[in-house]
Amino acid sequence: MIGVGNFKISARARRYVNDVLTSERLSYGPYTQKFERLFAAAHDCRFAIMTNSGTCSLLIALAALKNKGKWADGDEVILPAVTFIATSNIVLQLNLKPVFVDIDPIYYELDPDKIEAAITPRTRCIIPVHLFGLPCEMEKISAIARRHGLRMIEDSCETMFTRYQGKSVGSFGDIGCFSTYVAHLLVTGVGGLCTTNDPELAIALRSLMNHGRDSIYISIDDDKNKSKEEMELIIQRRFSFIQMGYSFRVTEMEGALGLAEFEEREEMLAKRRANGAFFQSRLKHLQDKLQLPRIRPESGHAFMMFPIVLKNEPKQALVRHLEERGIETRDMLPLINQPFYRELFGDLEEKFPVAKWINKNGFYIASHQSLTEIEKEYIVDVFTGYFKKRAVLQEKSCLVLMSKNAGRAAELMYESLPVDTFDDKVVVEASKDEGVPAFYRAKGYRVLHEAGGKGELLAKAVASTNCENIVVLGLDGADDPRDIDSVLIRLKQGCDVVVASRFMSGGGRETTRALSYRSIGNRFFSFLISVIFSRNVTDSNNLFRGFKKTAFEALRLREHGESMMFEMTLLTLESRLKLEECPTVERPAVAKGVKRNRLLSALSFFWILTKYVVGPSTGGRKRAQQYALLSGESAAPEARK
Repeated sequence: MIGVGNFKISARARRYVNDVLTSERLSYGPYTQKFERLFAAAHDCRFAIMTNSGTCSLLIALAALKNKGKWADGDEVILPAVTFIATSNIVLQLNLKPVFVDIDPIYYELDPDKIEAAITPRTRCIIPVHLFGLPCEMEKISAIARRHGLRMIEDSCETMFTRYQGKSVGSFGDIGCFSTYVAHLLVTGVGGLCTTNDPELAIALRSLMNHGRDSIYISIDDDKNKSKEEMELIIQRRFSFIQMGYSFRVTEMEGALGLAEFEEREEMLAKRRANGAFFQSRLKHLQDKLQLPRIRPESGHAFMMFPIVLKNEPKQALVRHLEERGIETRDMLPLINQPFYRELFGDLEEKFPVAKWINKNGFYIASHQSLTEIEKEYIVDVFTGYFKKRAVLQEKSCLVLMSKNAGRAAELMYESLPVDTFDDKVVVEASKDEGVPAFYRAKGYRVLHEAGGKGELLAKAVASTNCENIVVLGLDGADDPRDIDSVLIRLKQGCDVVVASRFMSGGGRETTRALSYRSIGNRFFSFLISVIFSRNVTDSNNLFRGFKKTAFEALRLREHGESMMFEMTLLTLESRLKLEECPTVERPAVAKGVKRNRLLSALSFFWILTKYVVGPSTGGRKRAQQYALLSGESAAPEARK
């Protein structure tokens, strides 16, 4: 499984954690303190406070602002309609009211143009969420907050070390909140941080994460190197709790992991950004179907993950295709359609059409630094294969019926034909029996009156249709039309040529006579030449087959008579196109002259044998290259043996 996240403990991280264990100090200490200082500076802030999760960082951030502003229960907080549920849950947990605003359809973040319509006299705060590694449009959002006198918390749990208009995420609002949970940019197992430039808020945040303790004594280092007077004051207030708080602390081991990850961040960020650029480039050929992530002007991107939205269809089929092939996916953080929220707020999706679209069509895949080149190429191949298969399944199909010498058998076969399966149905008439075309024309079939041999007639029939998948069947009664669907299914699964074969398990002959006729040319010798020269058990000269129109044209068959089918089979194998066979049943021929025609096919067998086997041609390989260009493939697929 190619997971959406990955964590490998570096030698530096092991050394720092072992140092913590050796020191026998697990509480807040020098590693966590240094990590906080460096993290704050990297995000243009004076202070950083490490907590045990990004969710807890958000909770104490909102609690600090609520306490400082003396907000009442029921006051409102604006947040996007697409985000991780923690962003909204912390609002509810503090007895405030979440007010959802739809997101931008390109960058998937809080839409600044829709914020002001949601502001009421009770609005107190805005929480923009920097999703997937991309900063929000903070210039507009900050201006709205200033204009309406609103506080602002940046939920930056998915975005670190990234700038917008030269300024770091986490420094635009009153408080920024980050996560160091598993699969995030910096990983400490559990963990989060708050950043701020306000010293009063920094004190309040550290107090809230420590049970509401008086900030005079937060860690065991706070009573070192103090004067006698200072110590007396600390002793008096060391167990003083000035507000209701929480136990959101981490151990020194998380701080050591965080510091090690921080010091190695440049390589991690470079690889993630390179992976994002790789997927943007290599999946670009699917941009009519997939909306790939874009980077806002004057903004960076950390590519914590790689979000993808199907433009015109739900994601379930594609997600299932990826997961079945070992590529992990995650929904793009649906919020307002969660069962718990539907109970609280009812059906909100109709009010937020962009969020509804993302919930239905959006997901993300990995872009983490541990992805290998092989894994990335594999991911691209799986995406490409899915849409190629979908395109094949949507290709139109044509049934070509050859009525030469069919006579009465043509009418007897009609009831067995799958009339609703094909987009186009053609009868090629080259005999003197005028009753056959009249009968099929009355049934809605298109009729071609042509002269020539079997191969020439087939080529004209192919040229007359725009359908890609073509199935050919003789109307003389010797072939079983019940197997037409089996041939067509294989074409729609991506085969270039499919031959209905009597040699396969399930094939046979419907007769009770002791000595059943089997044409020499079309049976035994075909079987023999396929086994000896091509190692392929295929009914090589059989008319009953299917093929792609593009493959037929690319092969540029030179034969025009009975030998065209044999030539098609051999060139398909030589060109390394994908050839399959499916079992069918040979039935006793009803039409006169069938036995004679099939005996004559022995002559075509020896002709093709001399031309293509005794003197091998290189034309097939050239035609394979031509077919590859026509089909948009870098190399023709292997033949199915």
